Amino acid sequence: MQKMTKVLFLSKDNLTANPRLKKELLLARQLGWEVTFVGFDLQNWTKKIEEQVKKSLQNVKLFYLSASRKNFDLLWLTSVLVEKFTRVLYIFNRKNLWISAFAHSRRSFALWWWLKWHRKKYDLVIAHTLPSIFPAYKFSSRVGAKWIFDVEDYHPGEKISKDVKFEKMRREQLLRSLLPKTSAFTYASPLIGEQIIRLLSQSDLPEHSFIANSFPQKYFRLVQENGQKVRFVWFSQNIAPDRGLELLLPALWQFKDKVEITLIGNLYSEFWNSFLSQYSTIIKILSPMSEDKLYAKICEYDVGCAIELTSADLNKDIALSNKIYAYAQAGLYILATDTRAQKLFLTENPELGTLTGQNTQEFSHKIQQIIKDIEKIRAGKPERFRLASRLSWDNEQKKVIQLWQKVLNEIKA
Repeated sequence: MQKMTKVLFLSKDNLTANPRLKKELLLARQLGWEVTFVGFDLQNWTKKIEEQVKKSLQNVKLFYLSASRKNFDLLWLTSVLVEKFTRVLYIFNRKNLWISAFAHSRRSFALWWWLKWHRKKYDLVIAHTLPSIFPAYKFSSRVGAKWIFDVEDYHPGEKISKDVKFEKMRREQLLRSLLPKTSAFTYASPLIGEQIIRLLSQSDLPEHSFIANSFPQKYFRLVQENGQKVRFVWFSQNIAPDRGLELLLPALWQFKDKVEITLIGNLYSEFWNSFLSQYSTIIKILSPMSEDKLYAKICEYDVGCAIELTSADLNKDIALSNKIYAYAQAGLYILATDTRAQKLFLTENPELGTLTGQNTQEFSHKIQQIIKDIEKIRAGKPERFRLASRLSWDNEQKKVIQLWQKVLNEIKA
């Protein structure tokens, strides 16, 4: 009898907050592998949806560590203290990976400590999110497993709120030191891949591959719209400041009799009070929902808004979010800001939408054009829906399987 492949997934989040990992986890189960997941119990908007996800994964071993004082335990307290202590140590010793990892994130220590006492062996460890990279490296070395790290975002280029100089250095050090030790690594946009390869600056790189943030095509259906108003949609984990809505909504308001927009996510009440409420007559708010419901809902609109801002951080300029793939797969016409990554995406897929500059005036110009062309845009939805199916996870997962098999075949060799 052939031995069943055993795979361990690691994340600083839960599965609801990390849909990219969840897709891979489900793929591993489809392959008949024995799957274990170790993540964190997030005491936030994801909790209710996560309970539904857990019920659907009864044949997967799921372990959740404490993420906050709301579910206080000794490991959480210890991880907080270790993080504070190692951030002081880092000032005097910036070369030690242990110090860098634990100073980067308390969840890195929590994962490492939990895995230190986890005695099961695996064939493959797949780590998502930067706090998992060091624990994955140490654990896979101990149990003799191959390991893969997914670079979903370019972490040194993300906006950092505290200890900015040292934290950027830690993130660069972790990636530069540990990615060459992986069996393979993946990344979520071509430009993130380019940035990572420049950071490593090594000729002898591990196997690596671009894996898009797309979704199973079964989540999407073709819905033809014919309402009087042009229906825009935007979604994110949180409806909060500095996501581009401050530029988009004043532009939409200029055409308030002809448009409406639905925002889907966890609403920050202070953002509603301070900004969104003045546009209430054109806004509809929907709470976070499970993936299947979210993508089915998105299909009902005309235009999907992918409004990343280069001013936010380097990562936003080079990342491709799950938004842009969801809009494309739903057949929506995409209104995307001209970040480098989104410009490249629409250059390669020009039939899927249009780019706008990152200011209200240019948003207004594009919205006016969309309103003018709405009948043509609606008529083109079936063709966009058909064309975008090539981007789906159904196709993308073939690259993932190929990479996994190549890594696992090294074990047999």
